[in-house]
Order: sequence, then structure tokens, then C-alpha cells
Amino acid sequence: MRLIGLAVASVLLAIAVSGNAEGQQLTPLRAEDLLDARQFGLLSPIQFSPDGKWLAFAVAGPKADTDKKTVHTPQDALTTGVPLILVGQDIWLADTEGEMTRNLTGGKGSNWAPKWSPDGHYLAFLSDRDGGGQPKVWIWDSEKGQLRKVSDVYVRAEEIQWLADGKFLLVTLLPEQFTPAEYAEHLLRPSGLGAEEKAPRGSTVLVYRSTPEHAAKTTEDQSGPWSLDYALRDLAEIEIASGSVQRIERSRRITSYAISPNGAGIAFTSPKRFERAGSQQTVFDIFILDLRTRTDRTVASDIRLDLRASAFSWSPDSSLLVYHVGGTEGDGDLYIIDTHGGETRTIHLPPNQRSRDVERPPLWDLNGRFIYFISQGAIWRAAVETTSAAQFARIPERRVLAIVASSRGVLWSPDEGRSITVITDDGEAKQSGFYSVGLEAGTTRRLLENGQCYVCALQPELVAVSSDGKKLAYFANDAEHDIDLWLTTADFRRSRRVTHLNPQLDKYQMGAGRLIQWSSLDGELLKGALLLPAGYEAGKRYPLVVSVYGGASRSDHLHYFGLDVGVFNFQMLATRGYAVLLPDAPQHLGTPMGDLAKTVLPGVNKVIEMGIADPERLGIIGHSYGGYSALALIAETERFKAAVMSAGYGDLVASYGEMAGDGSAYGIAFEEGGQGLMGGPPWQFRDRYIENSPIFYLDRITTPLLIVHGGDDKAVDPFLPAEVFVGLRRLGRQAEYAKYEGEDHAELTWSYANQLDYCNRMINWFDLHLKDRIGARTE
Repeated sequence: MRLIGLAVASVLLAIAVSGNAEGQQLTPLRAEDLLDARQFGLLSPIQFSPDGKWLAFAVAGPKADTDKKTVHTPQDALTTGVPLILVGQDIWLADTEGEMTRNLTGGKGSNWAPKWSPDGHYLAFLSDRDGGGQPKVWIWDSEKGQLRKVSDVYVRAEEIQWLADGKFLLVTLLPEQFTPAEYAEHLLRPSGLGAEEKAPRGSTVLVYRSTPEHAAKTTEDQSGPWSLDYALRDLAEIEIASGSVQRIERSRRITSYAISPNGAGIAFTSPKRFERAGSQQTVFDIFILDLRTRTDRTVASDIRLDLRASAFSWSPDSSLLVYHVGGTEGDGDLYIIDTHGGETRTIHLPPNQRSRDVERPPLWDLNGRFIYFISQGAIWRAAVETTSAAQFARIPERRVLAIVASSRGVLWSPDEGRSITVITDDGEAKQSGFYSVGLEAGTTRRLLENGQCYVCALQPELVAVSSDGKKLAYFANDAEHDIDLWLTTADFRRSRRVTHLNPQLDKYQMGAGRLIQWSSLDGELLKGALLLPAGYEAGKRYPLVVSVYGGASRSDHLHYFGLDVGVFNFQMLATRGYAVLLPDAPQHLGTPMGDLAKTVLPGVNKVIEMGIADPERLGIIGHSYGGYSALALIAETERFKAAVMSAGYGDLVASYGEMAGDGSAYGIAFEEGGQGLMGGPPWQFRDRYIENSPIFYLDRITTPLLIVHGGDDKAVDPFLPAEVFVGLRRLGRQAEYAKYEGEDHAELTWSYANQLDYCNRMINWFDLHLKDRIGARTE
């Protein structure tokens, strides 16, 4: 069946690439057109108005316009309260019954987190549009068509929630005891990570200390990978009519919160400490705040959750709260809390069925009798009065990613309780889907599955459901088409595109995606996402660029537009005559560098054997840990004729000892118990650190290397790529180091000018060493 499926896919692909859509041109995709593309805003889920007539969502870009904003650096973001990833967003509205879309906020300031009031009269959002340099709560009056600032209080929030009466909003604020500058200083200075010492007058000394007594304190106080005060804020009610503010929690670490259905209480999660030294696992407490008495109490302590810490939900009658333990070291069980002070009960899963990958809250049925959740790609169900759960449904050859909810914590059933809808992943074809699951027998039925990605939007919620349950909005894209918002009926029989964000991309003929597979040197079956050159001709060999990231299943990107995002949208290369491969690259404890050669190079061989890649024109690129991966590979083979290391490094010992200004040391958790796969500190595994550090093998490198790095990178300090460049320069090897001053780790947040320079510099580097090396060959 697998071979037949691949054969059919190949035929369809040949038909797709042979045709040229009307008006499309076989011409290089300009970096300017890509950077001018609008993107759906982050941290701003789609919102149906209560009457179902409008969809509210956030849109960012074009990038050149975003650069006109006042937030440009991480320091700016901490001071202004506008996260870099949200700069330049606008709130848009789409008519669900017509064709009209409208930019509600008109490009003024940064705007995010739209939320309709219960009666649909108001749309609340967060914005710094008043020019004061701080985000505040704003509303749009849908009846008057007017925007209005609700209050001048400074917000520090990613979301807004309405109280049931529609007269008050719940939002997190800048802690009252801080000015914006003091708050930023608090997050950046050594705090809880060593003794503080006031500098003598005229001195700029900043003192960090470690003592024997210090070692006995909590792991958070030793060498945490980051400061948990990122979540420090006040929680407040704001009255819409008067703008009056009542702070109900002060200076608390608050990650995620949810109002009870009866409006009497608020549950929130609070990051407490790290599990242990060398761990990235945060442990949380859960609190319930009584809105009548304004008092809170701890209902769960020291629980493992993921960073969003949102895997909890209220029962429909507000009497129970359930949370699902996950994170990097969670046990996968569920716990039910009696909110009236009763005992907490555990719902156990069989040990071999537990999953640590828990990002979404468990969902209740409308009657509050059953809880539904996902574990290891299957749907599980537990009756509230029991202490065990059972697998309810598994969709053949599919993995369930999410269960569609009508509201936070409650299932959506489009047919009055007979079925639910889930979002799936097809691991073989690497496509998303929507399936119906019957609630009586667990029978499944495909609703939509069309070689697209429905989970590629960087959103906490992937879909939205109208209040009457008759409409569903979702995102869709594929390798050749950018992401847009679609609207469908509950049965998925009538779908239409609601947005067309980037018409400037329509003129280009893009490269098509193809899924390939091969065996690693250890015999493991692996896959890769291959982007063919635009206008691909069978029998003609093309330069191949490999985008690598150790440990990742990069074939999952098959239906991403351009296989990746931002400056790594590889349609820029495909429209210039390159093939691009994103290979799976599994790694193992203690051998990450050697594993890369065992997994990636056979994938390159496969593309050559297919007659697509020219073996004399191979390039490689990687970002962050992918930058490390690219450097590791060119230290192990001379096959690549050009390489780009973006935000990467080559020295695991130096990475381990990297310390941020606040005293946090991310490298310890990264190398000991995380992605670095060292399993412990350098003094315990000295040889392992050396053997997996490309810095000790620079003399083997003959591949011309372009090093790209942000001068203000807080994740990979710029001394790490400088170390690589200095070594290659000492050896007389061909290398270029492009350091972008003032820029951080993620190129998505870089200025327009620097992103444009990055794109053109990358293209020119590959053109110089691959395209101009040998003319295209035909066999």
C-alpha cells in the first residue's frame, strides 16, 4: 500500500509540476516580495463574534512597515511590554457571509489578542497605538464603529478574558511596584541566581556569587536555564465603562489562567522552580482565586507542565478542575481537583501509553461526565468518578494532534453529542486532516485531507468554532501556497478561502514538494521533505541545498510554504533553480555528531540516485542547533561545496558555560538533559564533549563557510561563532562572518534591512560556490 501511495503521489506531482498556472512566471522570488508578505499574528487565536458574522484575527507585516515601530531589541521588549514577535501586528476582521476583510487598527502601533465580549458589542485587544510606548487595553465598539482606550494602566499580557457580565475584563499588568525600566532591569539583573552587591559609586561592577550554602538551595537558585520571573505580573479586573482597575493578584508569577464557567473563580498556573540542576523541566503550582473573597489557595504543587502551562480546564459546573501532567519529565497522568476543598484524585494511564507531549487542556463533555484527552496519538476517555482511563478511539495510520473545542475545556460536537472533530497527522504522507469520531462506538470518518498543512500557523489554537456550532475557521497552506484562513460548514462540505494576504506571490511559479525516504547507515528508515526547483525537468541535475537540524523530523515540514518560515522560506532557492532537502536526523545520547553523518548523508545520496541532485554541487545550511549540525557535517565530509552556519556554534564546552546577564545558564540544561545529548557536565563526560564539538576538527574543513549571527544573540552568544571563524582564519580556510549588530537569535525579529541582506547574502553565497561551479548537467 505504501508503494502504491508513493507511485500515485509521483504521478500527481508530475502533472502538477508540468503545468504553469495562468499568469505565473518562472522567475526568481524576490526577497523583497517575501519579506513584504503578511503573516498571521502570533498569540492571537481566531475569534468568531458571538453572532458568527465576523472573524477577528491578527496580521503582521509587511516587514518594512514593522521596522517603523519603536520596539527593536529584547531590551526594548522588556521595557515597552511589546514582545518582539508581536511588533507591527494589526487586528483584522473578515465577514463570514461575504468577501470583505478589513484592517481594524490601520497599521497604528502594535495590536494583538482580540477577544469578543459575550454579547458581541465590543472587541477588546491590547495595543500601544496611543504613542505612549506601553500596551494598554482597547476596545472596538461594533455598534458605533469606534475604537476606544479603556484604561491607561500598563499591560504585560498575551491574552484577555471577559467576565460573564461583559462589563469587566481580566488581564495581567505590569507589577505595580515597578516602572517599566525597573521591571526590565529586574528581569535582566542577577536575581535569585547569586548574591547581589551594590556597586560602589562610579563603579559598574556586577557581582555573581556561588557558595557552599548556595548549593543547598533550590535548583532554581543554582544554575537555572532562564529566569522564571518572565511570568511576574499583577492580575486585574478592568471595568469597561469607567476604566477603573482593581488588582486582585500582585507580583505573582502567572503563566496561564482560566475563569470558571460560573464566574466565581479563576484558576492559574505559576512557575515555581526547575525540576533539578541540568533540567529544563519547570514545575508549577496551580492556584484558585475566589473572586468573591479575593483570596487564593494552592490546589496543586510541584507539578510538571510544558512552558505554556495551560493543560488544565474547569468542569462545566465549576466544581472540578482537571490537569494533565506533561513536559519533558512528566508522567502523563491526569488529576482531578475538587474545587470545594475535597480530595484530589488521580486518573492513571497504563505506563506504556503515557505521553509527555502534553500541550492542550483535557476536554469535558457538555454534561461533565467524561473527560477526553490525547495520549500517544490516540483519543482517551475517563469517567469522572473513576481512577483510570481507557483508549476511546485511534484513527488507523493517523495520529490525533488536537480535539476541536467549542470553548476552553469543552468538546465541540457538531451534531448534538453524536460525534466530535479532531485534527490529525498522517505520518506517512506528512499531511494534516480533519476527522469525525463517533461518541458511541468511536467510529471514525475523514472530513478533510487534501495534501495540506492545517497546523502550520504559529498559534496556540488552530481552529475556531462559531457560537452556534455551524461554522469552523481553520488555516491551510502547502509547499507552493502561503497560509490563508478558510471557513467551512460543520460537515466540511462547503469550504471557502476567507483571506488572500499576499497577492504579490501569485505571479511566481513555485517549486513543488515531494516526500522521499531512505535508510540510515544503521538501517533505520528515514524520510525527507524535498523541494523541487520551479519548472523542474526530469533528467536534469540541479544544485542541492540541505537544510539540517539534528534530532528533528524535518520531513514534517513537507507542506509548509517553502518548507520553512521567514528568511528560510526555501522557495527563494527553488525559484532560482535549486533543489532543497530537509532530512530527518535522529540522534542519540553521547553521539550527536556522528549520528548526523549516518542519517543525513544517505538522504543526500538518495536525491542523487533519483537523478535530481548534482553530486558536485551540494550545499548545506542550518540555524541554531541546525547551525551546529551543519558545521558538524562539513567537519566530517568534504562533499559539500558551500555551507551556511546561522546562529550556530561548534564548542559544546563553551556552550555549557555560557551565562546570561541575569545569571541564568541555559547551556547547562541544554547539554546535560536536553538537545545537546551529553547526559551530564563536561567534568563527567570530558571525552564526549570533545568528540562532539566541531571546533576540535576545524582542520578537516575544506567547505567554504558563511557564518551569520545576531550581535545581540541571547541564546547562542556571539563569541561562539567567532571562535569558529577565528579558527578557520588561522587555518587559512575560506570563511566569511556576517555579524548583525543589535539583532537577537531569531531572524523573524530582525530589521527589514538585515533580513533582506541576510537573504541576498545567503543566495549569493550558494550561487557563487554551487551555480557558478559547473553548468547544469542533463542525463
